[in-house]
Amino acid sequence: MKIATKIILGAWLIMALCFSIGGTYMIQKNFQVSYDNMVETRKLQHISNRYALESNVRSSAEKEDNYSVKLVEKCEKKIEEYGLKDTGVILAEIGERAESEIFYKNFEEIDNALQNYIETSGVVHYEVYENGNKHYLVIASLIDFYPNHPKIKIVNRYDVSKTFQERERQMEEFRKIVIFGMLISFVLLFVMAHLITIRIGKLSKTTKQIAKGEYDLRTGMKNEDEIGDLSRNFDRMAEAIEQHIVQLKKEVEAREQFVTDFSHELKTPMTSVMGYSQMLLGSNLKEEQRQKALGYIYQECKRLQKLSNELLKMLGILEEQLEIREVQTEWIAEQLEHISMGEMEHAKLSIQLEQATIATDVELLITLLKNLIHNGDGACKNKEEDFVQVYGRVNLEQDCYEVQIVDSGCGMEPEEIEKIFQPFYRIEKSRSGRQGRSGVGLSICRNICQVLHITMSIESKPGEGTKVTLILIPPESDEVREGDEE
Repeated sequence: MKIATKIILGAWLIMALCFSIGGTYMIQKNFQVSYDNMVETRKLQHISNRYALESNVRSSAEKEDNYSVKLVEKCEKKIEEYGLKDTGVILAEIGERAESEIFYKNFEEIDNALQNYIETSGVVHYEVYENGNKHYLVIASLIDFYPNHPKIKIVNRYDVSKTFQERERQMEEFRKIVIFGMLISFVLLFVMAHLITIRIGKLSKTTKQIAKGEYDLRTGMKNEDEIGDLSRNFDRMAEAIEQHIVQLKKEVEAREQFVTDFSHELKTPMTSVMGYSQMLLGSNLKEEQRQKALGYIYQECKRLQKLSNELLKMLGILEEQLEIREVQTEWIAEQLEHISMGEMEHAKLSIQLEQATIATDVELLITLLKNLIHNGDGACKNKEEDFVQVYGRVNLEQDCYEVQIVDSGCGMEPEEIEKIFQPFYRIEKSRSGRQGRSGVGLSICRNICQVLHITMSIESKPGEGTKVTLILIPPESDEVREGDEE
């Protein structure tokens, strides 16, 4: 069963039940009030009639000095002439054995229910009974005119059918109203349920289309209700899924490109090794040629060894356990000069780090700076004119230590900046081949920045060099103390 059908039937049945119970209760309550008022009115009327009859009989008996049932009957007829024409009256004489003998009535038929009531009713006793399509209220009481004479029972019968007919009329009208109202409510519920579920249907349809691969679809619902909130949350989820899938595709493409580039990197040295090996297998080589071939094989093997070491380092940095300790920037500058000075091929190196104590993983930080220095050296061409400068200072505003690596090399276009972090990517292929570089240095730098919580930004223009800025914030401590000594 669809949710719209459940909503319609559920709400419709609840409304029908509530209307039926509420309407029936109100009608019954109104009837009970009318019934009670009618009974009280008739009881007062009966008492008034009884007192009138008793007063007339006593008055007439004193004048005539002759009491009899005939006198009672005569007085009753006089009373009826003044206002009891619509009231059934029965007069009965109570015998010694409490048997009732009717001696007067103003209507013909006395049914069994009324006869039984006459015989059993007591003082101011009333009862309602049904005879055919009519309802009657009967009230009886006793009059003791004189001690030496039998008591007289006066019974009044009132036709109260209108009170019960009014209840039936109200019930009939209520049934018509309920039927008409339920038909109208069914139509309105159908429309309302359709308006609600049509959006759920749209959401379901969008879900199916996204499941088939149309990840750019959105519901676009702006309603300010629960379904609107669900739709917006669904759109946010779809957006996150789409971004995740795009990211996964990029990662897959990057891995494929990595494999392709890695294969290409291996191809050149492997080809050289195979060529020189075949040359050595020949028997007509001179000693000078043989030594030259062996030298080339050795260089290419060193190149392969360096490539494998850098790859292992790039892949292992993210899993490496950090060893955070405090170190003087002056000591870091000395280590960089010792490591990098002999490897500078195309630029002069200058290192100026403002004295401070920072907490970091020293080995990773030196590896990061060394790779950036070598990358700047690779961008230069003339060692006499070009330079690579390393500046460091305490940034009190951002509560960090800031390092800048500036070179006067060839620079690059803005769209190249993001690409240089890809493994094996090189702006000038021939330059890297000349220097024996692998193109994974900046990938290693990005991984180191990630684990050390270092923010790295790059500014560069073609022909104007490159500036790399590092914001050093230790992963376990944000304190930077200026002027401390190790």
